Amino acid sequence: MRLKFSISLFLNCQLIIAFTFAGCLQGQPLKKLKEFQPGKIENVSVDRLGNFFLIFKNGSIKKYDANGKTLAFLKNTEIPSLIEPWFHPRIFTYYQRGQHYITFDRNFKNPDNQNLDPAVAIKPSLACPTNDNKLLVLDEVDLSVKRINPFNNQVLSEFYIDSIQFSVKPNFTFIREYQNLIFLLDANSGIVIYNNVGKMVNQIKSKINNFGFYGEELYFLQQGKVVFFDLYTEKAREIEVGEGRFAVVTDERILKVTENSRVIIFEFEESTSTDK
Repeated sequence: MRLKFSISLFLNCQLIIAFTFAGCLQGQPLKKLKEFQPGKIENVSVDRLGNFFLIFKNGSIKKYDANGKTLAFLKNTEIPSLIEPWFHPRIFTYYQRGQHYITFDRNFKNPDNQNLDPAVAIKPSLACPTNDNKLLVLDEVDLSVKRINPFNNQVLSEFYIDSIQFSVKPNFTFIREYQNLIFLLDANSGIVIYNNVGKMVNQIKSKINNFGFYGEELYFLQQGKVVFFDLYTEKAREIEVGEGRFAVVTDERILKVTENSRVIIFEFEESTSTDK
């Protein structure tokens, strides 16, 4: 499969993906269910059951249900380089400084701390779990992406990212495998998408702080809208949520985090989106 993106530049707009868009028709306004400010937020995540995770600047992590009720709390002193709670019931966290990862149960109990073998990567900046219980590891030094067996540290496959495609040295902050594709978030240029043999499928050039998946769609927050892009039909739609820093989506909720760390939970129904 090859994803085809057309990039268009609009007045007073950044680069956006996948569609030529005329006008800004909006769906019905989202219903706000809750708004609160729990502390200084560094990142966000979501699990497959619809629970939200807030990662704070002091390193602690809180897990909330769909209505914003606290379910679990991890007191921490170091901000994880990556958190991935999608593969329920384990919660995966990676720490670049110590080159190790810790998995927890759904209540942040029973931690299992594992070190990455130094032979796997010179400077592993990111690591994430895969659907088949392997690990993807990004080496910051040679920009290699390796799939490894975490039980014996065997490298099963690898490819190298061509840095020529970036106008500015990439600063990758997130990695995720989904639908047999590998998605990397570059803080400078946006989302870069590769297939499993390392061929770049395409690049979404925009200022993006996080992204996620909703069924067969890739979503991210851009210019006050959650943009959804279908990985198969290449159709896109958007939902107006207002300006913010992060957003996560579930079957019933959209959570937005503003620049000043206010958390807003909206009720989400499919009829609130606008097709383009």
